Amino acid sequence: MTVGSHTRAASLPRTAFYAATAGVVAWAAFAVPLPFVEYVPNTPTPVASLIDIDGIEVTEIDGDAALLTVLLRQQPTVPAIGALLDDRRDLLHVTRIYPPGVDRQEYLRVERDRFGRQFDIAAVVGAQAAGVEADVVTEVVVVHVLDDSPADGVLVPGDTVLAVNGVPIAAAEQLQAITEQRRDGDELRLTIRHDGEVRDVTAALAPDSEGQPRLGIQIQTSVDELQLPFTIRLADGTRIGGPSAGLMVALTVYDILSEEDLLAGRVVAGTGSLDADGRVGSVGGVAEKVLAAADYGAEIVLVPNPSLAVARDAAPDHLEVVGVTTLDGALEALRAAR
Repeated sequence: MTVGSHTRAASLPRTAFYAATAGVVAWAAFAVPLPFVEYVPNTPTPVASLIDIDGIEVTEIDGDAALLTVLLRQQPTVPAIGALLDDRRDLLHVTRIYPPGVDRQEYLRVERDRFGRQFDIAAVVGAQAAGVEADVVTEVVVVHVLDDSPADGVLVPGDTVLAVNGVPIAAAEQLQAITEQRRDGDELRLTIRHDGEVRDVTAALAPDSEGQPRLGIQIQTSVDELQLPFTIRLADGTRIGGPSAGLMVALTVYDILSEEDLLAGRVVAGTGSLDADGRVGSVGGVAEKVLAAADYGAEIVLVPNPSLAVARDAAPDHLEVVGVTTLDGALEALRAAR
């Protein structure tokens, strides 16, 4: 064998190794998830298909009210870079979606529970707007406590937060708003119900991974008592999570129970949480939801007012985007657009 042929023969395994390595790297770039999550537009869901009502006279809806959702997709390197370079796409670190130390399947289960509780609240608020005697009593329940957080050893899952610094609260958004207005090190006096006993505990706020003052707990608004003169149920098999469907559920219940033709044959899509007083709360993924609404053929999109600028930037010119702060405001906006 000549020296040249020996060199070529010896280089073959090395070439094959480099080729295999490059293949693995290329595969990983497209297939191995990074610790980043992207909001991806999801197909809108007709709200009426989620609602079962018995024991009260209903009217037929003329049109389509659809709630907007997003998919959470953990992206590999190449799609993640594409999202970073595209102003229309949101790429978030996985810890901003899934709380540290929380099993993801458990997190998704809790989010589906939140949807069910938001459905109950929205159903009552929509019925009240339609003139039906109804009421709901809500409370703030601790779902998870992060290890080594200010609340660790002070609160446990299942505790109910009744008041903060002596001020009663009935929605998770109230406690979140209170912490956002405080600084690191500020102490909060929490009145809680633990195993049936009411007592006061104290915790000092500490910065989270983004430097925001937090207690280090995951909370949700829970329905303590639902008072309706009819039966309303969430359709079986619903796997939507989170509270962002509240506004559209309430509007649909109103349209079903009232004599008003609210939709008037239009396709209306929207997103936004709703508390027991009819206030619309902010939600995530608004830009992606607006894109999904446009593809769905929506004529009007309702979004929480703080997200209006983001929604309008994402919307095509033909799509009317309206910011709302209350259910009453949403009703008036649909009437005016009609």
